[in-house]
Amino acid sequence: MSGTPVAVVTGANRGLGLEVCRQLAARGLRVVATARDAEAGRAAARGIGAAFHPLDVADAGSVERLARGLRDGYPEGVAVLVANAGIAMQGFDAEVARATIATNFTGTLQVVEALLPQLVRGANVVLVSSGMGDRGLLSAPLRAAVSREDLTRAELAGLMRRFVDAVRAGRHTADGWPSSAYGVSKIGVTALARVLAYELAGDPRRIKVNAVCPGWVQTGMGGPSATRTVEDGAAGIVWAATLGADGPSGGLLRDGAPAQW
Repeated sequence: MSGTPVAVVTGANRGLGLEVCRQLAARGLRVVATARDAEAGRAAARGIGAAFHPLDVADAGSVERLARGLRDGYPEGVAVLVANAGIAMQGFDAEVARATIATNFTGTLQVVEALLPQLVRGANVVLVSSGMGDRGLLSAPLRAAVSREDLTRAELAGLMRRFVDAVRAGRHTADGWPSSAYGVSKIGVTALARVLAYELAGDPRRIKVNAVCPGWVQTGMGGPSATRTVEDGAAGIVWAATLGADGPSGGLLRDGAPAQW
């Protein structure tokens, strides 16, 4: 088993995350499922033969414990990282904006940064995004800012903080932001894939980073009226997670093809 590639999936106790784990395990990978709800996560992982590690992506200490546990348990490194954990809250106010960005964007960034040293040559990183993260929601100056090819992680994180601060101050609309914390968080996630791919372009490990839109999926978050099954939504994520050396990097993908954002 030591030579079998290791895949780590966040937000894996149910829905898309769990189905991604199931499909990756079916492809022969050793899967480490993670979730904030440890009891539900352990039960879900046990049901598909995966390992489990508790993780709250918005808690820096929890992220570091995951990184330490993976270093100790899987010294050969990680071949696949799927950053799937996310929330969609009701309503819109300063707390919704703060919590949504903290989980969906900052949590994703923290996990990738913590595990980056453990990624093996040819590793695939997949950031689960959404079609709701449309740059068209932003004013022209903000759209240009998130689209810069040489945008850094620190600058992108700063833009996400600006959004939260603007909502808190009651000026986000005047500043060019939409009244959708989820939408802004997913704009950030898709932009992060581009930023990371740009920064890692010279890394000899040739790590690929892509954002994936799974579509509107029948999960607890998507609801029963969604147009896609969880199996279909997960398939596009798994495709990006198992790309070969000549696969794309730095884009938003949907069903194995480039998508607009």
